[in-house]
Amino acid sequence: MGMLLKWLAIVLLLVVAAAGTAVAAARALLPATCEVAEERYNRLVMEMSYAKAKELLGCDGVLVAREAYGQIVIEYYAWRGAAWPYGRLRLQFINDTLQGTEKLWLNLSVGRTS
Repeated sequence: MGMLLKWLAIVLLLVVAAAGTAVAAARALLPATCEVAEERYNRLVMEMSYAKAKELLGCDGVLVAREAYGQIVIEYYAWRGAAWPYGRLRLQFINDTLQGTEKLWLNLSVGRTS
């Protein structure tokens, strides 16, 4: 029984370490921009310009992809979200107007309740 508990403890430690490493790696891949609060993200409005979205979010996004189809230009920008351990915003602009949003927010908090 004692050996089983030791193995379970080791497996649990390995799982926690792997999860921590995965979160750290994901955070390292986030764009190096300001951290955007969820309240700012919630004020975005479809069809606003990139300049207006940038002003609302508080900083430039990082251009992660650009596709051009003649006169149609699609650009994807990313921002770091103000969430711990992970927050990412990705906005799609077609001809400089906001047409799509993607928010990935993983927000953990540790506290004590009474």
